[in-house]
Amino acid sequence: MVMLIRKRSNPVKTSKKIKTRIHRNIKVIISILILIMLLFGGIYALAILKKSDKDNAEDFAFISLDGNEIHLSSYRGKVVILDMWAIRCPPCRSQMTELKKIYDHYTRDEVEIFSIDVDTSETLQQIQDFREVFKNQGGIELNWIFGKDDGSIWKKYMTGDGGIPTICIFDQEGNLYFHGEGLKDAELLSQKIDDLLQ
Repeated sequence: MVMLIRKRSNPVKTSKKIKTRIHRNIKVIISILILIMLLFGGIYALAILKKSDKDNAEDFAFISLDGNEIHLSSYRGKVVILDMWAIRCPPCRSQMTELKKIYDHYTRDEVEIFSIDVDTSETLQQIQDFREVFKNQGGIELNWIFGKDDGSIWKKYMTGDGGIPTICIFDQEGNLYFHGEGLKDAELLSQKIDDLLQ
């Protein structure tokens, strides 16, 4: 008869193996947790950067002819032309005919125009009357957004010697892309707009 003798395991060696496994598992778990924290930290940092990019975009507000407050930020996704003008300015009238060409050439999903009267002595009613006279005498309907500046838009975007008209073009994210004093023809404006729409 053969008697089998089972080898008893050494409790010290077994305890060391268990401790080694536990330490290895803890190291793996800690490594995974660190990777997860780095991943979420990176995603959070990118979100902050994207948010700060948006926060750096231009914004302003004005009162439109119908009494609504209009914000540049409400037109994200479109190219926006800001036309700073005054009724008393003859070159501004010529600018209106160039802007009409732009308005008719592009859709409202692509381009919006704000013609903002920067002469603080002129009223919303005078601006409306100007549009009516322009339509009746010149046969040109100025059917984009008109409004009145309280002085803040002119102060922020005035250029050169402070002459009018002054044109600013904002890209689809609200960043200032073009800024120029004096009459700007439709061909130049179209080039700038087409660059942004590509």
